Amino acid sequence: MKKFKKLLALGLSISMIASALVGCSTSQPTTGGTGTENTSTGGSSDSLEGAHVFMFKSTGNTFGDLMFEGFEEYMKAKGLKAVYKSPAETTVAAQVQLLDELITQKVASITISTNGDAGYDEVFKKAKDAGITITSIDSAASPDYRTTHVNQADPNDIGAYLVQAAVLITLGIDYPEDGDMKAAVTTALSSYSGDEIVLGVLSASIDTPVQNSWIAAMEVELKDSVYTGKVSPTIDKKYGNDDLTESTTQAQAFVAENKVNCIISPTTVGIAAAGQTLKSTGSKIKLTGLGLPSEMQSFMPSAASDDAFASVCPYMMLWDVIHLGAVSAASTLATINGSFDGAVGSSFQMEAFREYPATTYEAYDNGDGGTAVLAGTPYVFYKGNMADWVKKL
Repeated sequence: MKKFKKLLALGLSISMIASALVGCSTSQPTTGGTGTENTSTGGSSDSLEGAHVFMFKSTGNTFGDLMFEGFEEYMKAKGLKAVYKSPAETTVAAQVQLLDELITQKVASITISTNGDAGYDEVFKKAKDAGITITSIDSAASPDYRTTHVNQADPNDIGAYLVQAAVLITLGIDYPEDGDMKAAVTTALSSYSGDEIVLGVLSASIDTPVQNSWIAAMEVELKDSVYTGKVSPTIDKKYGNDDLTESTTQAQAFVAENKVNCIISPTTVGIAAAGQTLKSTGSKIKLTGLGLPSEMQSFMPSAASDDAFASVCPYMMLWDVIHLGAVSAASTLATINGSFDGAVGSSFQMEAFREYPATTYEAYDNGDGGTAVLAGTPYVFYKGNMADWVKKL
């Protein structure tokens, strides 16, 4: 963990800490009929031929904006044109429509966070036949068409960390300074004799691959004997479709039902919506998940001396989002120049960082037959470091 903290800080400083992070880029966005486009450097903004495209699930999501910043910065450093092109709606159909347009415009590569498991085969085949390199990030595309998938971290680690954090928060235990949440959970539950703890999840859509892989990992973690009879193995799941209004409605449902002790929201939109809902209603339900410090500062402790449990979200986690986007850009360019083919054992070198090897992609506790590159491990934001991160991420 200490080693990763150093890497995270280095990644942010190298990537773009000098720039304004949230929803900002070197050029102003222009809105089209189906989504938003940002272009920068290298050639006319009217033509996308030869451009490297980053596509997130939909527009207006800070997580996607920050990933594009890293992607764009890396491409710009190579003198290449980066384009941010995402649909207005978080649907497979909306992404497919944009993908078709990009293929027609002869882009060089597409890096995409998909909105679902199915529905892309025809358009991805069309892109591949046109010689367009496909890399997926955050939410995996089919291994039949992607070179590799750039993952934040091992899905099993993310799911386990989220469960451990939720249980500790329910028990009123601060984030352990040594970072070993599993040891803290084991100790705490060994003497716990209260009511069975029930966890809820406020996720994105019901078929979003990345969140589903984390939820599956949560369910695997809950099968560990340490939780038996102490924490329910059944997770109460609700879906906000990564929409603020819909996520708020689902968070309100958790409050009205009052069946869970802690909500886990593995999406930046969902966790912010849940934070506002829990705070405004005065609910006793606690919150953790994956969030950005800048968006969660009103719902979390801000100083080491604070009582973490006076806030609805005592601690949460994420990773270096900007660096994640940069890694995807490096992967794409290594594929194009022929030094990386995405097969197990192949790797690419990213300047100022390290070598990134492709390994078997594990999701849903098995895999999809493709490979993935892991950018890092989960990083926990808590009262001991929130003051440092709230203006950076």
